[in-house]
Parts: sequence; C-alpha cells; structure tokens
Amino acid sequence: MLRVEGILLPNPSKLEVGEFDISKAKRTASGLMVMDIITTKKRIDVEWHMITDDELAQILYAVKLRRPFFSVQFPFAGGTQTITCYLGDRQLGLWHTRNGVRYWENVKMAFIER
Repeated sequence: MLRVEGILLPNPSKLEVGEFDISKAKRTASGLMVMDIITTKKRIDVEWHMITDDELAQILYAVKLRRPFFSVQFPFAGGTQTITCYLGDRQLGLWHTRNGVRYWENVKMAFIER
C-alpha cells in the first residue's frame, strides 16, 4: 500500500492525500488580487494507531535512507503514484510493552512533495 524508497511499510491505519497550490500573488494599485498558480504539490499524512517497535524501526530506516528527499509510492486515483518527498511533521505517541514486545501508539508522519 505505502512504499518509501521501495520498502513496503506496515499498513497504515489512516492515509490522507492532500493537494495544495504553490502560487505567486500580489495586489495591483487598485487593490485587485492577481495570482499565478505555479504548480500543485501533494502532502501525504499517514498514521499508525498501534505498531511494534520493529515496525517503527523499519519506517524510520526507510525515511532516513536517502534524506532529505526520498520516493514515496502510495494509492491514488487510478492505481498508485510515486512522488519525491521530504519528511515533515512526525509524532510518536505513548509506548506500551505487552508480552515483552514494545508497541507505539498514534505514530504520525507527513510526506510533503518536493
């Protein structure tokens, strides 16, 4: 479902793809707003509600492999899409140990297109 640098990551609990415009805007002397859309970029917000320590290590390894920019393949309209990204915000929730295995809650990461 989600690959970073060709490495298949654990299935996320949540994956949201957003698009945003990069624009150049200014106001004319009369106050009218004028704007040029330069390009459109994607942001992929991913969340894992509960993952093992090993799965977290796999995710962190994949995103650090080719920092600052790396490829991300994700499901998108009509199949999959691959883009070059950098790692934005990331959050790690509480961890718990069950039967000797450490689990992490609410791990969140944002992949932002270059």
